[in-house]
Amino acid sequence: MAPEQIVVVGGGLAAARVAAEYREADGEKDVTIVSSEPDPPYNRPPLTKGLLRGEQERESTYVRPREEWEDAVVELRLETTVESIHPDTHEIELAGGERLPYGQLVVATGARPRTLSIPGADLVGVHTYRTLVDAEAVSLAAEEAHSAIVIGGSFIGAEAAASLRLRGLDVTLVELGSSLMPQLACPELSAELADLYREQGVEVLLEAELEELTGNGKLLTGARLADGRTIEAYLAVVGVGVQPNVELAEAAGAKVDDGIVVDERFRSSLDDVYAIGDVARYPDSTTGRLRRIEHWSNASAQGSHLGRQLAGAQARYDELPVFFTQLFDTKLQVLGDVQPAAECVLRGSLAEGRLIGFHLTERGELVGAVVHGEAADVVAELGDLIREKPTVGDTARLLDENLRPAEAVAG
Repeated sequence: MAPEQIVVVGGGLAAARVAAEYREADGEKDVTIVSSEPDPPYNRPPLTKGLLRGEQERESTYVRPREEWEDAVVELRLETTVESIHPDTHEIELAGGERLPYGQLVVATGARPRTLSIPGADLVGVHTYRTLVDAEAVSLAAEEAHSAIVIGGSFIGAEAAASLRLRGLDVTLVELGSSLMPQLACPELSAELADLYREQGVEVLLEAELEELTGNGKLLTGARLADGRTIEAYLAVVGVGVQPNVELAEAAGAKVDDGIVVDERFRSSLDDVYAIGDVARYPDSTTGRLRRIEHWSNASAQGSHLGRQLAGAQARYDELPVFFTQLFDTKLQVLGDVQPAAECVLRGSLAEGRLIGFHLTERGELVGAVVHGEAADVVAELGDLIREKPTVGDTARLLDENLRPAEAVAG
């Protein structure tokens, strides 16, 4: 292989996008994707939705069929583990000792699920949730289990709980914190979501500490909470967050800090080594701070941008972070950066079928929004406003459903 080839480590969406976009931009170097997974790059959102509900097949999650990668002249090396990066010689070393040279190396190693450190965490029937293999294992287990416990009320946990309930299982969702979907940073909306889940038959336990998972021999049969309550369950899905897979880059000398630290062109501190997707901590020009984002749209946008950049494009990365989720029939979209917000002003409600949560800083700056049931032009208008970070003088106007977002903010 040519020594100036582009090597992409990782088999997720970011890896797929960088390779595909590089070819679309007429990049001529050899491109190789090295992935430890058995499948070609795939989309993760269906794993907790259509695939878990039994509405989609495995292959439908693929970014593109295997044969199309051959047509794009991109080599896929699946079920292949990278042991180390050698920045001094511009090579990666694979399990077994083979070395691949690179001209540019893209690290898109993603993240892995955090695990539980409580008794019973190793029982048969306890599953983390990240890969296609994980999703199919949970889906298979759900065919036999009539009851399930979902541990964690954030995106993965909430989505999995909804899908398992739609499959007819009795589901208990256990969240250590005081709200469901805390990343939304909108307590009033979180309370509405908890009510929605209870209406759908999910038992939602907030501020509940899991003490142990219990079993009959090696098989899961339930759980015990710190307050003594017990839960029957023959399937457990653990969704307590992820940690970025930085070890390869860190061992090679790259700067890491809750992810591989990169600049505005996704360059790491190592020459000719880039990082994108869930593993990358990048300077978000739309918020003015370093961020690491674990969502589909971010992986897609960063991968596409870097692919064009490696083919010679010079445009600045300036994507407003956006992500979405579907909980039962409720679709939510989040724009901007809701974490610095000190207040969420909620207009509308889930019951009404439309809502906007305006996220404001202590100074009254609009930095993010959560949206449900609004037209595309309203969502686009919100995105433009968030980029400008206007200061809201009269928050009462935000509640007026007769005002467009720009009109409400301007007042």
